[in-house]
Amino acid sequence: MTKAAPPSSRATGRPILRGLLDLRPSPKPEPALAVVEDAATQGLAAAKVYAFASVDYPGAAESLVLDSDGTTAVGAFVFDPGSSTSPLTAFTFTGGDYQILAVPGSTSSLATGINGTGQIIGVYEDLGGVSHGFSNNGGSFSNVDFPGATGTQAIGVNDAGQVVGDYFDAANAEHGFVMSGGTFTAINFPGTTGGTAAAGINAAGDIVGIWSDAGGGHGFLLSGGVFTPINFPLATSTSAWGISDTGEIAGFYTDTVGNTHGFIYADGAFSTVDVVGARVTQLTRIKDGGAVTGAYSDALTAEHGLIGQ
Repeated sequence: MTKAAPPSSRATGRPILRGLLDLRPSPKPEPALAVVEDAATQGLAAAKVYAFASVDYPGAAESLVLDSDGTTAVGAFVFDPGSSTSPLTAFTFTGGDYQILAVPGSTSSLATGINGTGQIIGVYEDLGGVSHGFSNNGGSFSNVDFPGATGTQAIGVNDAGQVVGDYFDAANAEHGFVMSGGTFTAINFPGTTGGTAAAGINAAGDIVGIWSDAGGGHGFLLSGGVFTPINFPLATSTSAWGISDTGEIAGFYTDTVGNTHGFIYADGAFSTVDVVGARVTQLTRIKDGGAVTGAYSDALTAEHGLIGQ
């Protein structure tokens, strides 16, 4: 496996997460490099329409929401994206009330998941600039670190407390993982040349994520030990981020002119999901009943968290 590409080679703007899970939109590709797939082999459904609500931490220039349990949303904000002294900071949002999630020993932080028991997971950087996953159960924090890794990111969690994410080895190669009962297992998409990252897990233990090769980034589903690629028709890249207990998958894709759209994959068909008037829409979770979370960029490129019903 080759080294995971640094975020700066994949996208523009301030990095949110390392490697394949970075939430910045990809730069617009040159027309000659656009990848076109055969849409006849993959179903397309009508675009889904949601009633979206923005989630913006007070005074912040940028906010994003990674997950919600239906009552509490979790994510991160930054006051000044252009300043190295303005860190990404994890927050929770419950009943109209915003609270900073203070992760011990962190210089920056991001809450990435919350399950039905209220367990919150995420990523933080320590004083040495090393990335760690974290878990917060009722205010008690613990690290989620893949053994021997140089950096770990905890991204998704199900109600049983199984955690998925990615880690980087000594050669800076990116691998996905699942942690169950304190035991870590690596996840690597067969034949990947650019790394693997796991982003979401449901009650059945089905996992979705991202892998890359010379052709770009692709989504995947891992169910019953079998990997299935997920590629939005005609897209140049696809990121699968969340999976509901009923098997619906949410994520985002980049089209052939460089625009980023949210999508839902259900019953063998893809649906585009876009916030009206947004330049960019990215979905990160889908819950039973269809509620979604994520982020969007407005006409001025400011980033906002979103919750959709």
